[in-house]
This record gives sequence, C-alpha cells and structure tokens, in this order.
Amino acid sequence: MRLSELFFRLLHNWPIKLAALLTAGVLWYQLREVEPVVERSLERPLEVVGLGEDRAAVGLPGRVLVRFRGTARIVSNLNPNAVIAFVDLSGVDEGPFKAPVQVRAPSGVQLVEVVPAEVEARVERLGAGVLPVEVYAPGSAVSFEPGTVEMRGPASLVERARAAVGVDLNAQDEVRLVAFDADGAPLPELHLTPDRARVLLRSPALVRKRVELVLLPAPSHLHPVEVEAPAGVTLVGPPEILGEITAVQARVEWRVGEYTAPLELLLPPEVDVIGMVLAKLKVEPAKPLE
Repeated sequence: MRLSELFFRLLHNWPIKLAALLTAGVLWYQLREVEPVVERSLERPLEVVGLGEDRAAVGLPGRVLVRFRGTARIVSNLNPNAVIAFVDLSGVDEGPFKAPVQVRAPSGVQLVEVVPAEVEARVERLGAGVLPVEVYAPGSAVSFEPGTVEMRGPASLVERARAAVGVDLNAQDEVRLVAFDADGAPLPELHLTPDRARVLLRSPALVRKRVELVLLPAPSHLHPVEVEAPAGVTLVGPPEILGEITAVQARVEWRVGEYTAPLELLLPPEVDVIGMVLAKLKVEPAKPLE
C-alpha cells in the first residue's frame, strides 16, 4: 500500500472518526469515576412528632433499624444523627393508634428498609406524682439525697410507679435514677426530676445471722431451779465477722428468787443483737455438800 493511500484512509471521514474517539474517551473517564453503591444499617431512636404537650405515646419501641444505600463515599461519611426515624401522630388525641415509621435522611441516600415498618401503641394523658428514692450499693450501705423525686409521664405508668431506684456500681458521687413498679419492672418512659441521686456516705453492708445462745453457768453458791432463755438470737454485723460466729455466750445477774432479767451478750464491738434478750429465772441457794 502506498503512503498516499494510507493517508487517504486515515483522513477519510475524519470528523466521524474523531467524534468516536472523543466519545470513547468520555465513556472511559465516566466509568473510571463511577463509585460502587453500598448498603448500611443503623439503629436509630424512634421520635414522636405532632403530639400535644399534655399527651404521651405508650408502647412504642425505643429504637428502629434503618437500612439504606448510596455511593460508598456518601455512606461512609454519613453522620448517623442525620438519619431521623419518627412517627407522626398529628391528629391523634387519645387511645390506640397504628402509624408507619418514617425516615428522614440526607440527599444521595436511598431508604431500603425500616424495621419495624409500622408500629402500634396508644396515646395517654400525662400524669405527675412523687416517688421515694432508693439507692443500692453491692457490699455497702449508702446515705444519699434527695429522699424523693418528682415524676411525669403517661398516667397509667404514673399509677404503677412505686420507687425511683439507683444502683451504685462504681462508687460514683451520683447515680442515675429509674422508676420501677411493684413487680420490679423498670418504667423508663417516666421522666424524673431530678434524675440522679447524690451519694453522701458509704459504709460496709450489714447482714443478719441466727446463732445459738449459750448462757454462762451460775456461781457455785446458787442453784438454778428453772431457766427459760431463748435457744438462739439474731445478730447483725459485717458479713466477714458474722461468718466466724456460730454461737454467742451470755451473762445474767444471778440471785436468789424468781425474776426476769436481761442477758448481756458477749459480742465483738462491730456486732449487735436484734431486740432485747431476756431470761426468766428461779434460783435457790445451793445446798452445802455433806
């Protein structure tokens, strides 16, 4: 093939050939820039909108699962707080309802699924009241304040609530309070004011233990005719000390006659007895030995 023929073929319909080359280059660039589409799931708190200030929704799940898709760049950089799950209760005054779970997400994010997609619950009027505070600390007894807190929430839960309870697990200055009913079920829907108790003092926890009572004998010049005393007593004290005690000795004032007298228990200083311990006695002079 002569050189002139080669140039003729290369330059023949050159605008079409140039357009095809440019189109291929653009397609290659676009394909190179396309990002993969990925999916992601998030657990988000379920919010309530459109409800009156004197109403509350009872029975809603606290969180829902939201699954969405988008480009890898958008999904990986997405702030979870930008995904909002909610139910719109506009127009619901009181009683049971069924409503879809709606999701608001940034542009570029496509919703795939929300679980549950629909919720059933009820709307109640708000109630208020006062709860006593209880704070528990494993292995310790605690002093705390305040002694009571105010509660506000759905009226049916306000009626069930019996105490605001906190658990001091990490020896912190403050513990979070949660309302509980008489069966020990938590009622987190109730709002407490204040919602924390301040620990003022911690001391070792005390336990109870029933042990045998041993009455020390009368002096040799006296003869007990009748002795009515408890067979055992209940002690209270630190568990490590009570664990070593299986019986406790007691002294009584011995004298001639019939009388009731308190017993003096020989106890470690950290241990106390519950209640007063008495003995009913009949004592005579001992007969001389023949």
